[in-house]
Amino acid sequence: MVSDSDNFGVALRMKGVSKRFPGTLAVDTVDFEAHVGEVHALMGENGAGKSTLMKILAGSFTDYTGSIYIGQKEVKLHSPAIAKANGIGMIYQELSLARPISIAENLLVGRLPRKNGFLIDQKKMIKQAVGLLKNVGLDIDPMQTVDRISQHQAQLVEIAKVLGSNPCVLVMDEPTSALSRQEVSLLFDIIRRLKNRGMTIIYISHHLSEIFEIADRVTVMRDGRKIDTKPISEVTPAKLVQMMVGQAIDKFYVQRKPTIGKTVLDVRSLTRKGFFHDISLQARKGEILGIAGLAGAGRTEMARSMCSLDPVDFGTVTIDGKELKNKSYAESMSKGLQYLSEDRKTDGLFLRLDVKQNIVSTLLKPHTHCGIYSSRHENSTARDMIDTLDIITSSVTEGVSNLSGGNQQKVLLGKWIAADPTVLILDEPSRGVDVKAKMKIHEAVMALADAGKTIILISSDLPELVGLSDRLLVMRNGHLIGEMQKKELSEESVLLAMNGDIDESGK
Repeated sequence: MVSDSDNFGVALRMKGVSKRFPGTLAVDTVDFEAHVGEVHALMGENGAGKSTLMKILAGSFTDYTGSIYIGQKEVKLHSPAIAKANGIGMIYQELSLARPISIAENLLVGRLPRKNGFLIDQKKMIKQAVGLLKNVGLDIDPMQTVDRISQHQAQLVEIAKVLGSNPCVLVMDEPTSALSRQEVSLLFDIIRRLKNRGMTIIYISHHLSEIFEIADRVTVMRDGRKIDTKPISEVTPAKLVQMMVGQAIDKFYVQRKPTIGKTVLDVRSLTRKGFFHDISLQARKGEILGIAGLAGAGRTEMARSMCSLDPVDFGTVTIDGKELKNKSYAESMSKGLQYLSEDRKTDGLFLRLDVKQNIVSTLLKPHTHCGIYSSRHENSTARDMIDTLDIITSSVTEGVSNLSGGNQQKVLLGKWIAADPTVLILDEPSRGVDVKAKMKIHEAVMALADAGKTIILISSDLPELVGLSDRLLVMRNGHLIGEMQKKELSEESVLLAMNGDIDESGK
């Protein structure tokens, strides 16, 4: 898997690489180098630029600037096909497998063996698929469909698929997010075998323990720039966190003095097998309760089940002393428990409707009497939200799909503010927005809490969690493992806690 041109020990060199999106310099003149036969960790908070840098390497963008060398050869990686032809393999966090078709067809897509130049040679396809699966230690029927295998097996099939193109540089983006500890150990055995064969592995993860177990060197990015590259032996978990965080949060967040009242949300022993287990928590009036956890911890799954969007096996949810009985989202909304989705485009906004229609969409039922909907307050409600959240739009009737991502996110928040919730679950409320939009969203969240609303804040943005939360719960592997009070919160302490560094008292 390593060519003669790699005899200098450098498999990949990126020099002065930049990528700009409208209004954002996502990658800013980054120099990055990976050696033959090493596992090179790439770390940074969400928005640091690491995934964009690797997508440049994978040929996803034609408009990057800077130079890229594979071995000693300069290449222009302006398409995925060109990247693959130059030895780059990319395994994304969201698997690219087609679930309704066979494992073999997934493994060999685009290069299925043929006989007579037309028909698929099934015997040869099965033989090649078995060989590829053997590379990752899988002994399963390659003719079964992907939707019949486990997430761990699907992850390994994805790796086998990429290895089938014989890459010299393999990028793995959060490959363990859906794996158990035992499955992670098996994956690491595969990575070590690939490394011993001379492959270069670039490993993206938020899990500190994984980095120290598998990586030889680590590069940290922040705000689109490379901060430093170090041998893993020369850094500590605390040092890595400091490199990722960079600056104190008090320059960005206003300290508020919350008035916290009675318990409003009471969750007891909530369980959905395979996703989260025995979740018990209470949240109070006027409180912003943060939920921290690494990818795969079960935060979103817990939130969706809490408000009955997804099923539960057992447990209870009570709002203001009234238990949710019907286990439906309609009942949850009627009791004042509402959920802002982490994915605004898939299940947050109505992209074919305008700004006003999106903002007032939660008001259809309360404003409908005897089957007749009253639209008297639509314009004033929409304009109030536009003013409050500083939504940049030409009018209330502009299509929401025409807005920038940050303004779409503010419309989504405005939709739920207009619903006047008792408890509002915010799942990644500022994901993918710029600093100005993020500040407006944070101001609105604090204003909601100051008005007596109960806020559950799920976020992968550590400064956001630390800056906004009055109290914070930590999730890991589907369990709540600890609680942190406001005075204990720092980005370093939260990141260490998410990685399991929490004492026996739960502090």
